[in-house]
Amino acid sequence: MSDDDERGGIDDRFEILEVWRRPLRGDGAAAVRVLAKVEAGAYGPEEYAVGITTRPDAQLAPLLDEADLFTGLSFAEAHWVAAVLASAADRVEDAESLLFDLRIPVDLAWRDVDLASEVIEPGGLRSSPLVPWEPEAEASRPGRYAIATYTLDCGHQAVELLRQDPDAAPFWVEDGAVDHLVARDARSLTRLLHRAANLEEAHALIASAQANLARHPDDDDEDDADGRE
Repeated sequence: MSDDDERGGIDDRFEILEVWRRPLRGDGAAAVRVLAKVEAGAYGPEEYAVGITTRPDAQLAPLLDEADLFTGLSFAEAHWVAAVLASAADRVEDAESLLFDLRIPVDLAWRDVDLASEVIEPGGLRSSPLVPWEPEAEASRPGRYAIATYTLDCGHQAVELLRQDPDAAPFWVEDGAVDHLVARDARSLTRLLHRAANLEEAHALIASAQANLARHPDDDDEDDADGRE
């Protein structure tokens, strides 16, 4: 461990570089940027991050800016996310909101780039491999659907129905979700969604799961406290 580590300083095994920056259209003092994390002695960056900054000096010293970052991205993922932010957001607030609404593209063969079949949540949480879902009744609609399962920090799982319209944007967007399920219930819900014949049936399953299964452990503690009162 280095002296910097013992003092709680910056880990000198890594260098953070700003590799891309574009000002927001409606706020010239703010910019979207891509950062690269490079380990000492490595041939190149091992991962990338996207963020919004209002500090010009952060271009030369990226770590001076304490703004939130969307981390754990590949080179292609980071630059696509940054390009979407720069073209779709005018204000810092809009860009920060959009930053964590985006889903990472999983099938971009038309760009000649192969990416893993998973999506990334804020904080870098990754889903299990996506389960493709092809409802027969929705075949005439553009886009496609998939089911994602996340393991949350608390150990519970979340199941999401995702939709992707490659003609509009190469990102998965949430079309329904249930949080804080035990693993058994998450697997059961995934199987039921995969067998659903159409969107109406899938949304009914999600609504039922939200009403009957999605209950955070903290809620039980609050109910017990109310009962004792």
